[in-house]
Amino acid sequence: MTKKLLFIILPLIALLSYSCQNKKNTQVPASDKSGVIFDTDLGSDIDDVFALQMILNYAHQGKYDLLGIAISKDFPRVIDYVDGYCRLNGFDEVPLGYAYNGSDLGFNRECGKYVCATLDTIIDGKKLLPVKRTIADSIPEGYKMMRKALANRADSSVVIITVGFATNLSRLLNSQPDEFSELNGIDLIKKKVKLLSIMSGTYNDDTFNNPEWNVLQDLKAAQNVYNNWPTEVIASGSEVGVRILYPHESVLNDYPGGEKYPLCVSYKSYEQMPYDRPCWDLTSVLYAIEPENSHLNISPKGKITIDEKGYSRFTSSQEGKHRFLMIDNDSVAAVVNKLVEVSTNIPQNH
Repeated sequence: MTKKLLFIILPLIALLSYSCQNKKNTQVPASDKSGVIFDTDLGSDIDDVFALQMILNYAHQGKYDLLGIAISKDFPRVIDYVDGYCRLNGFDEVPLGYAYNGSDLGFNRECGKYVCATLDTIIDGKKLLPVKRTIADSIPEGYKMMRKALANRADSSVVIITVGFATNLSRLLNSQPDEFSELNGIDLIKKKVKLLSIMSGTYNDDTFNNPEWNVLQDLKAAQNVYNNWPTEVIASGSEVGVRILYPHESVLNDYPGGEKYPLCVSYKSYEQMPYDRPCWDLTSVLYAIEPENSHLNISPKGKITIDEKGYSRFTSSQEGKHRFLMIDNDSVAAVVNKLVEVSTNIPQNH
């Protein structure tokens, strides 16, 4: 072999060796687009289904890459519902995660008013939701799904939207290095997450001030998240959503297939019609994705803490990472119209 040929080949071998070594240690982002992880206690209230529909509609519009859906309600058939609902909307293999041994409060381990009713509905000889994945299919822990999703994204590119209990978030915070990342939970979040948008708590409202339901379902987890989450947090308090009522007329008229659409079947199973349901969870999705079009306001920076009874406290601070959503009475109608627009903007082929 000539010296000239060796001069060409040896650097190539070295380059290939270096490339292979670094491929093992470096994870290249799958996309430069922002990614979203959706975390829900679907089955507890009907507004989670609207929030899920918004998440899927926004993803269809190319607003972001949908990285996964975590379930914080510890009732296995919620997995079936979420899988079937996603498939119906064209997201066949979106990663799912589940909070095994989650909150042990009885309500959180029950079917609720609409999950089983919708899954068991048969129309024209077919089940309403095309379920393929169940708890028997080795669905990973919610926090593990989150770790895998975060590890494969660009730095500061992921938004987490949580509209349920803080169980999965707390477990993510407490997680240790694993096969997906050499970073612990706090460092992985700090590196990859740009925003946590969470429906949780009640803030600075004299007429509507109580320990909020999502907080109470896993109080220790909520305290852990507000005490230790290392990036920006925007909380939507219960005092916001209770003022925004989703119109039942939209449920009856605006969805494909009319009242046969799964969201509509679930809505009618949840309460006796007609009723207009508060939009707690929808606001967290809306502001996270379209803050400029949300018609919602936002507080100054500060610090949110959760006391031992579940009350949320906000203290202003320029160094704080927390803020909460606000709404004035003149904006309510505009927010309702926007939520109906986003929720019902479903591609015709789904």
